Amino acid sequence: MNDLLKEFTRNLNYFLIGRDGDEKVTLIKKHSSNLQAIGEFSFPNTITAWHEYVNEKADLNNSNFLTYVKKDAVDIINASKKWKLSVKNVKFINDRVHLFVDRRIAIRVCLECCLENNNWIIQKLNDKQNVACIDPSCDGAGITSLRVKSLVQAINNLVAINSSNLSETTRVVVTSKSSNSCGSGEYLLCGAVLNAKTNVKENALSGDDFIKLRQNELMLIAQHKYGMRAGTEDKWREFIAHLGQSAVTFELLQTQPSSAVKINFDVSTGCSKGAAFILYNCARLETIIRTFNEKVVDGTYPPLPQITNTDFSLLTQEEEWALVLTYAAGAAGALAGCGTGPHRLCAFLSAMARLLSQYYRKTRILTEPRSHLLPVMFARIHMLKVLNETLKTCLRILNIKSVSQMYHSFLLLSFYIIVTLTLK
Repeated sequence: MNDLLKEFTRNLNYFLIGRDGDEKVTLIKKHSSNLQAIGEFSFPNTITAWHEYVNEKADLNNSNFLTYVKKDAVDIINASKKWKLSVKNVKFINDRVHLFVDRRIAIRVCLECCLENNNWIIQKLNDKQNVACIDPSCDGAGITSLRVKSLVQAINNLVAINSSNLSETTRVVVTSKSSNSCGSGEYLLCGAVLNAKTNVKENALSGDDFIKLRQNELMLIAQHKYGMRAGTEDKWREFIAHLGQSAVTFELLQTQPSSAVKINFDVSTGCSKGAAFILYNCARLETIIRTFNEKVVDGTYPPLPQITNTDFSLLTQEEEWALVLTYAAGAAGALAGCGTGPHRLCAFLSAMARLLSQYYRKTRILTEPRSHLLPVMFARIHMLKVLNETLKTCLRILNIKSVSQMYHSFLLLSFYIIVTLTLK
C-alpha cells in the first residue's frame, strides 16, 4: 500500500538530515486543519529540536537548523520537484518551517494513488488468511460474545492489509475473559458490553436480540414515514435488516477493544447514529454518481473524461483539498495506524463523513450542462468516486455492507429519510 504522506515525510527527512528518520518520532508534522494559512507540513527550525542529528559542536543557541544544514526554502522547493508531492511555497512562522504542497498536481496524484490502494486492499481481503480467532469459552449467544466475533472479523481484515508476511504473524485469540491464556499465541482482551442505564454487563439480551432491537428501531421510523408498506414488503425488510446489523457492528467496534462499551437499549432514543450517518453520506455519493451516469446515458452530460485529462486545479475549496489530502491520501496511513484496533478506523470514517456532509451542504455538484461548468463538475465527480470507493473499502474492513451492496437505486431516497430521522 502506497502511503503518499509517509513517503513525503521520509523524503523530506532524508533531504534535511540524510536519513529517513524514525517514523514514530519524526519532527515533521502533518497538519489537518487551517491548511491555507499554515500549510500541509511543518518542522522546527531550531538546532535544539534536531540536537540528536547534529554535530556535538554545533551552537544550539545562535543558529537555526536550515542555516546549519546549509539549505534554504528554494532548496526544499527544488528538491521536492522529484517527489510525488512537491512543495510550492515555504513560510517561516515562529521558529518553524511551513511547507505548502502544490495542490494543482497533488490532487490528481492523491486520487490515482488512492484508487490503486483501494484495489490492492480488496485483493488482500479476498486472499486473506485468518490469524485471529475467538476464545472458545466466549463463543456464546450474548452481546459481549457478538462484540468478540465482530472484533475477530475486523482484526483479520486489518492484519491482512497491514502484515507483509502473514505466515509469520502471531496467532491472536480474542477473549472477553481477562484470566484466560492462549498457549503459543497472544490474546487480546475485549471489553464487555454494559447496559448504559445500570452500568453493569448486559446478560438479558442476546446478540440476535440486540440486532432485532436496532432493526425494530429503524422499522418504526420507516413505518412512521411510509406506513405499513415499510413493514410488509420484502425490499423494506431486507433494507432494515442490513442497516440494523450495520448499526450494531459499528456500535460495538467504535470503542477501543479493551474498554467496555456502554449501550442504551431503549428503542425510543435512536442509538444507531454512528453507522447511519456514515451510510447516509455513502448514499449521498451513490446518488450523485448514479444521477451523473444516468444523465450521461440520456445525453444531458458528455462522458466523464479520464482522470489524466481532468483539470483538478479547479478544485479550489478548502473542503475539497482536505477531503483529498486527509481522507484519500490519508487513508493508507489511517489503516496502517489501526493495528488491531478497528475503533481507529471507525473514528476515521466518522470524521470523513462529517467533512463530506459539510461539503455536500455547501456545494452543488451536478450543475447545468454548460461548457464552462462541466470541467469543475468532472473534477468533483472524479474526487467523489474515489472517496466513495474509499468509504466502501473501509466499511468492508469492518464487515459492514455499503449502500450499493445493500440497496437498489429506488431505495436510496427512502434511506435518506430514515437516517435523517434517526440522526435527529
